[in-house]
Parts: sequence; structure tokens; C-alpha cells
Amino acid sequence: MTTFVLIHGAFRGAWSWQRVRRLLTAAGHEVFTPSLTGMGDRRHLPVASLETWALDIATLLDDEDLDQAVLAGHSQGGIAVVAAAARCAPRLARLVFVDAPDPLPGERAVDLTGPAPDLPRSLVLPPSPVSLDDPALAAWVNARLGPTPLAPSLDPLPARPPDVPRSYVFCSRTPPGYPSWVTRSRLDAAAHPYTVLDSDHDAPLTHPALVAAALTQDAGA
Repeated sequence: MTTFVLIHGAFRGAWSWQRVRRLLTAAGHEVFTPSLTGMGDRRHLPVASLETWALDIATLLDDEDLDQAVLAGHSQGGIAVVAAAARCAPRLARLVFVDAPDPLPGERAVDLTGPAPDLPRSLVLPPSPVSLDDPALAAWVNARLGPTPLAPSLDPLPARPPDVPRSYVFCSRTPPGYPSWVTRSRLDAAAHPYTVLDSDHDAPLTHPALVAAALTQDAGA
């Protein structure tokens, strides 16, 4: 059995991992899918910084007595994973980036796709409706989308813990310009292996079986 902690992306919450969580749980794994502060079922709470999200994850690991957990982040969840790993490295077995950026130390998420304008930390970004091949699923997702606080994306990423292995999963139909493409191009330049799923960017929702299989394969579960 493997313990997974799955972190959602922008405009989403714990609900975006619902389908993957059910598959992993049915296979006998322990799965936690917290909503980050300011998002999902915690969107009523203010976010001070990226450190807030790191503390969300660190507190979960402490409260649930989790050890050797696989910490996975989808999309914007990648920056929360990196920030949490800097605090919790001894309790983590692996980091998995699911179509997510893995910024270099000192980089800010807002700078991954070009110079960012000077924006206030208090800014909260509204969601845009998603368009999916399954209209019923799209309606379900759009009913749950919420705003995303900007502040965490304005903070530099901490140094990477050297002793936590990293795995990368990308989606074949993610449009160019997404931050995950920056990480993918860097891996290509370094000839670093990664997995590509035949899916759109919202793979945890649209292709949960592919994501669950990729997570368990990377975790050796």
C-alpha cells in the first residue's frame, strides 16, 4: 500500500481528484486530497503566501502521521508540492508533477511563461469555464470552479531537497503556453525521462484511470 497526497491545480479544489482518489482507494492505497487555503472548500480563507500552501500540506502530514508519502501536484499544484517538499522532505517518498511546473529555486510561477506585470498580492483571479469532450462532466466542473489567489504565484520557489526523487507526467493535448511546458522543455534538454498521457490538461478529471496508473507506476505501488 502507498500513501498518496494529491494537490489540485488553479481554480479547483479537493474535488478535482475525486475520480482518481476513488480508483487508488479501491486498489488499497491511502489517499488524501486536501484543498489549499483560499481554494475549493477553503476558498473563504485568506492566503498570505506560497508558504501558506506549504503549511497546509505539512500540517496534513503531521496531523495524519504520514510518512514516506507520495506527494503529487496537478498544474499549479506543482508549486505547492515544491514548497512543501522544502519543509517535509524526510516524510516524502517521491514528488510527482502531473502536467505541472517544477520551477527552479528562486523562480516565481508568474514568470514561467514570460515577464509578469507588477500585480498586487491581494489579487484574486476569476475562473474561466472549461470546455471538455463530455458536456455533463464540463457542467459538473464549471459548477465547482472557484477563484485562485495570486499571492502564492508571486513568491520565489525554495531550494529543492536533493534526496526526494521526482517523476513527471505530462498530457499530450495541453496547449502551448501552459507553465508545464517550461518544465517539459527543460527535461527534454536534459534528456530526462517522463511519461506522456494521451489526454487533455484536466486528465485527473477526464482520464482518471490513466492518471491513477501513472501515479502507481511512478510510486512503484
